[in-house]
Amino acid sequence: MKKIYKIMLIALASLVVVIAVGFGVLYHNGLSGMSNLTKPNEGQIRVACIGDSITYGHGIKNWKKNNYPVKLQEELGNEYHVNNYGVSGFCVQDDADKPYTSLKQYQQSKEYNPDIVVFMMGTNDSKPYNWKSPGAFRSALEEMLEVYENLGAEIYLCTPATSFLVSEEQTEETSFDINPKTVEIIAALVRGVAEEHNYKLIDINNFTENHKEWFKDGVHPDIDGAKEIAKEIAKHIKS
Repeated sequence: MKKIYKIMLIALASLVVVIAVGFGVLYHNGLSGMSNLTKPNEGQIRVACIGDSITYGHGIKNWKKNNYPVKLQEELGNEYHVNNYGVSGFCVQDDADKPYTSLKQYQQSKEYNPDIVVFMMGTNDSKPYNWKSPGAFRSALEEMLEVYENLGAEIYLCTPATSFLVSEEQTEETSFDINPKTVEIIAALVRGVAEEHNYKLIDINNFTENHKEWFKDGVHPDIDGAKEIAKEIAKHIKS
């Protein structure tokens, strides 16, 4: 009986180790979905980064140190406090498969009471089963941004990063069902919304279009890409 009990304990301990190691690998590579939100100090300018997996840092090695909002914090310095509210796979449109407004992170981003919102989303709206029409996307985007604007936040509206086909088998969509042509339509819509509502535009789509080397899987920036995106956004905020 004692032998069986000992074997069970060893098996359970081994399972715990395997689970811990597996989670560690996922967390290290930006695949766990875990958030790392912190509280600002008094007087810091609060910056909320709203977005999808590109904001979250999907697939980035040493995620905790290398996702773009972390790099943005480094670029901006201690005068600012940056939180990452990005969630992989989520969309602007409420009738998409994963609407951002359904998330706890959406509520948390509002409760954070940001001074600045850096908004970069729309890539997942390009998926064929999510894309309805330019008008539907624009309307949903304007509604989301109005919520943050009503909180008193200054809006820095980013176009979605360029998406790339990375293999001969891909003809229209990437391996994540992202449609690069539709992403370009979305980028144009974002530019129009920024102009009409006088939001500060950061054209990440244009900034990344000649840097396919940053997007090994065609969609998500690597460490270098995330760092350069952070620098570009910081440049606009500081100016």
